[in-house]
Amino acid sequence: MLVWQFWPACAARAGTAVRLDLQGLVDGAELCIEGRVLDMHVELDLRGRPCTRATLVVVRDLLGSAAGRFDVRLPGGVLPDGSGLVLPGMPSLYLGEEVVLFLSEESSAGLRIPTGLAQGKFRIARDAQGGRTLVRDDADLELLDLASLQTSHANLAAVYDYAAFMAEVQAAVAHRRALPLPLSPSSEGK
Repeated sequence: MLVWQFWPACAARAGTAVRLDLQGLVDGAELCIEGRVLDMHVELDLRGRPCTRATLVVVRDLLGSAAGRFDVRLPGGVLPDGSGLVLPGMPSLYLGEEVVLFLSEESSAGLRIPTGLAQGKFRIARDAQGGRTLVRDDADLELLDLASLQTSHANLAAVYDYAAFMAEVQAAVAHRRALPLPLSPSSEGK
Protein backbone atom coordinates (compact mmCIF):
# COMPACT_ATOMS: atom_id res chain seq x y z
CA MET A 1 0.00 0.00 0.00
CA LEU A 2 1.28 3.45 -0.93
CA VAL A 3 1.42 6.00 1.86
CA TRP A 4 1.71 9.67 1.00
CA GLN A 5 3.27 12.01 3.50
CA PHE A 6 1.95 15.55 3.72
CA TRP A 7 4.67 18.18 3.78
CA PRO A 8 3.92 21.72 4.88
CA ALA A 9 3.23 24.06 1.97
CA CYS A 10 6.38 25.99 2.81
CA ALA A 11 8.45 22.92 1.88
CA ALA A 12 7.04 22.89 -1.65
CA ARG A 13 9.09 24.62 -4.35
CA ALA A 14 7.62 26.52 -7.29
CA GLY A 15 6.21 24.50 -10.15
CA THR A 16 7.40 25.15 -13.70
CA ALA A 17 5.22 25.50 -16.79
CA VAL A 18 5.57 26.88 -20.31
CA ARG A 19 4.41 30.52 -20.49
CA LEU A 20 1.06 30.59 -22.31
CA ASP A 21 -0.99 33.41 -23.76
CA LEU A 22 -4.76 33.05 -24.15
CA GLN A 23 -4.46 31.26 -27.51
CA GLY A 24 -1.96 28.87 -25.91
CA LEU A 25 -4.39 28.14 -23.08
CA VAL A 26 -7.15 27.34 -25.59
CA ASP A 27 -4.84 25.28 -27.82
CA GLY A 28 -3.59 23.25 -24.86
CA ALA A 29 -7.01 22.54 -23.38
CA GLU A 30 -9.54 19.84 -24.11
CA LEU A 31 -12.18 21.68 -22.08
CA CYS A 32 -12.76 25.29 -21.18
CA ILE A 33 -15.68 25.84 -18.85
CA GLU A 34 -17.22 28.56 -16.74
CA GLY A 35 -18.80 27.20 -13.60
CA ARG A 36 -19.34 27.33 -9.85
CA VAL A 37 -17.78 24.87 -7.40
CA LEU A 38 -20.60 23.01 -5.62
CA ASP A 39 -18.67 20.34 -3.73
CA MET A 40 -15.09 19.31 -3.05
CA HIS A 41 -13.37 16.45 -1.33
CA VAL A 42 -10.03 14.67 -1.44
CA GLU A 43 -9.94 11.01 -2.42
CA LEU A 44 -7.50 8.56 -4.00
CA ASP A 45 -7.25 8.43 -7.80
CA LEU A 46 -7.29 5.21 -9.83
CA ARG A 47 -3.60 4.72 -9.02
CA GLY A 48 -3.99 5.29 -5.28
CA ARG A 49 -2.67 8.87 -5.17
CA PRO A 50 -4.48 11.77 -3.48
CA CYS A 51 -6.61 13.92 -5.77
CA THR A 52 -9.23 16.58 -5.26
CA ARG A 53 -12.64 15.90 -6.78
CA ALA A 54 -14.54 19.11 -7.45
CA THR A 55 -18.14 19.11 -8.62
CA LEU A 56 -19.02 22.17 -10.66
CA VAL A 57 -22.25 23.38 -12.14
CA VAL A 58 -21.32 24.39 -15.68
CA VAL A 59 -22.66 27.83 -16.61
CA ARG A 60 -20.96 28.01 -20.00
CA ASP A 61 -19.07 25.43 -22.04
CA LEU A 62 -16.56 27.37 -24.10
CA LEU A 63 -14.59 24.42 -25.49
CA GLY A 64 -15.34 20.70 -25.38
CA SER A 65 -18.53 19.23 -24.02
CA ALA A 66 -19.41 19.58 -20.37
CA ALA A 67 -22.89 20.45 -19.17
CA GLY A 68 -24.92 20.49 -15.98
CA ARG A 69 -22.95 19.04 -13.10
CA PHE A 70 -19.40 18.18 -13.99
CA ASP A 71 -16.84 16.37 -11.84
CA VAL A 72 -13.19 17.21 -12.33
CA ARG A 73 -10.41 15.40 -10.49
CA LEU A 74 -7.23 17.41 -9.99
CA PRO A 75 -4.00 15.83 -8.73
CA GLY A 76 -3.10 16.59 -5.14
CA GLY A 77 -4.88 17.34 -1.93
CA VAL A 78 -4.76 16.55 1.77
CA LEU A 79 -6.71 13.57 3.11
CA PRO A 80 -8.53 13.72 6.48
CA ASP A 81 -5.67 11.81 8.15
CA GLY A 82 -3.23 14.62 7.19
CA SER A 83 -1.44 12.67 4.47
CA GLY A 84 -1.54 14.08 0.98
CA LEU A 85 0.17 15.39 -2.09
CA VAL A 86 1.07 19.03 -2.75
CA LEU A 87 1.93 20.00 -6.32
CA PRO A 88 3.64 23.38 -6.65
CA GLY A 89 2.00 25.58 -9.25
CA MET A 90 -1.33 23.72 -9.12
CA PRO A 91 -4.21 26.16 -8.54
CA SER A 92 -6.67 25.62 -5.71
CA LEU A 93 -10.44 25.62 -6.06
CA TYR A 94 -12.75 26.75 -3.26
CA LEU A 95 -16.32 25.81 -2.39
CA GLY A 96 -18.75 28.32 -3.93
CA GLU A 97 -16.08 29.89 -6.12
CA GLU A 98 -17.03 30.89 -9.68
CA VAL A 99 -14.27 30.06 -12.14
CA VAL A 100 -13.20 29.75 -15.75
CA LEU A 101 -11.01 26.67 -16.15
CA PHE A 102 -8.89 25.53 -19.08
CA LEU A 103 -8.49 21.77 -18.53
CA SER A 104 -6.36 19.03 -20.09
CA GLU A 105 -7.62 15.77 -21.49
CA GLU A 106 -8.44 13.23 -18.78
CA SER A 107 -5.46 11.00 -17.94
CA SER A 108 -5.57 7.22 -17.59
CA ALA A 109 -5.78 7.83 -13.81
CA GLY A 110 -8.94 9.91 -14.32
CA LEU A 111 -7.25 13.27 -13.65
CA ARG A 112 -7.24 16.59 -15.47
CA ILE A 113 -4.67 19.35 -15.05
CA PRO A 114 -5.37 23.03 -15.61
CA THR A 115 -3.55 24.06 -18.79
CA GLY A 116 -0.30 25.73 -17.78
CA LEU A 117 -0.98 24.87 -14.12
CA ALA A 118 -2.12 28.07 -12.32
CA GLN A 119 -2.28 29.89 -15.68
CA GLY A 120 -5.41 27.84 -16.51
CA LYS A 121 -7.63 29.09 -13.67
CA PHE A 122 -9.47 32.42 -13.52
CA ARG A 123 -11.72 33.37 -10.60
CA ILE A 124 -14.89 35.37 -11.33
CA ALA A 125 -15.37 38.31 -8.97
CA ARG A 126 -18.59 40.31 -8.71
CA ASP A 127 -18.92 43.93 -7.65
CA ALA A 128 -21.84 45.38 -5.64
CA GLN A 129 -23.84 45.97 -8.83
CA GLY A 130 -23.30 42.41 -10.09
CA GLY A 131 -20.65 43.37 -12.65
CA ARG A 132 -18.09 40.62 -13.30
CA THR A 133 -14.35 40.63 -13.68
CA LEU A 134 -11.95 37.73 -14.04
CA VAL A 135 -9.09 37.53 -11.56
CA ARG A 136 -6.00 35.42 -11.93
CA ASP A 137 -4.31 35.06 -8.58
CA ASP A 138 -0.56 35.00 -8.19
CA ALA A 139 0.95 31.54 -7.81
CA ASP A 140 4.26 30.00 -6.89
CA LEU A 141 5.09 29.22 -10.49
CA GLU A 142 8.14 29.59 -12.72
CA LEU A 143 7.34 30.15 -16.40
CA LEU A 144 9.51 28.93 -19.27
CA ASP A 145 9.69 31.20 -22.31
CA LEU A 146 10.10 28.85 -25.29
CA ALA A 147 11.73 31.53 -27.45
CA SER A 148 14.57 32.28 -25.04
CA LEU A 149 14.49 29.04 -22.98
CA GLN A 150 14.69 31.26 -19.89
CA THR A 151 12.55 30.84 -16.80
CA SER A 152 11.20 33.63 -14.65
CA HIS A 153 8.92 33.82 -11.65
CA ALA A 154 5.35 34.20 -12.81
CA ASN A 155 3.51 37.33 -11.87
CA LEU A 156 0.08 35.96 -12.72
CA ALA A 157 -1.95 38.37 -10.61
CA ALA A 158 -4.21 40.28 -12.99
CA VAL A 159 -7.80 41.47 -13.42
CA TYR A 160 -9.64 41.17 -16.74
CA ASP A 161 -12.90 42.63 -18.01
CA TYR A 162 -15.35 39.71 -18.16
CA ALA A 163 -17.00 40.52 -21.51
CA ALA A 164 -13.72 41.34 -23.28
CA PHE A 165 -12.05 38.20 -21.91
CA MET A 166 -14.93 35.95 -23.00
CA ALA A 167 -14.89 37.51 -26.48
CA GLU A 168 -11.14 36.79 -26.70
CA VAL A 169 -11.69 33.18 -25.58
CA GLN A 170 -14.41 32.71 -28.20
CA ALA A 171 -12.10 34.16 -30.89
CA ALA A 172 -9.27 31.85 -29.77
CA VAL A 173 -11.61 28.84 -29.88
CA ALA A 174 -12.80 29.84 -33.38
CA HIS A 175 -9.16 30.18 -34.50
CA ARG A 176 -8.36 26.72 -33.12
CA ARG A 177 -11.36 25.15 -34.85
CA ALA A 178 -10.39 26.77 -38.16
CA LEU A 179 -6.98 25.07 -38.19
CA PRO A 180 -6.64 21.85 -40.19
CA LEU A 181 -6.57 18.69 -38.12
CA PRO A 182 -3.15 17.00 -37.84
CA LEU A 183 -2.72 13.78 -39.78
CA SER A 184 -3.11 10.62 -37.75
CA PRO A 185 -0.21 8.12 -37.88
CA SER A 186 -2.41 5.66 -39.82
CA SER A 187 -3.17 8.18 -42.61
CA GLU A 188 0.36 9.57 -43.13
CA GLY A 189 1.48 6.90 -45.58
CA LYS A 190 -1.59 7.08 -47.83
